[in-house]
Amino acid sequence: MHTTVSSPFVLVRTFVFRRYLTLKSEVSAPVQDSVTAAARRARKQLKKQAKSERLRNFFGWCAGCEAYGSIF
Repeated sequence: MHTTVSSPFVLVRTFVFRRYLTLKSEVSAPVQDSVTAAARRARKQLKKQAKSERLRNFFGWCAGCEAYGSIF
């Protein structure tokens, strides 16, 4: 049978490790939020550019039809 020897510092190490994990999650969270927000802004920008391109093509086509119709 194995016997384990408890160190008098076990509770201190546990306390420090738990505080480290808490601090790490609090510090790293805003970085992830900013990365997520930047990715969201980039997706929205791409979506707006695609919509602008579609509208530009559509209204360009309408102007062409209007000019063609004015011939008659």
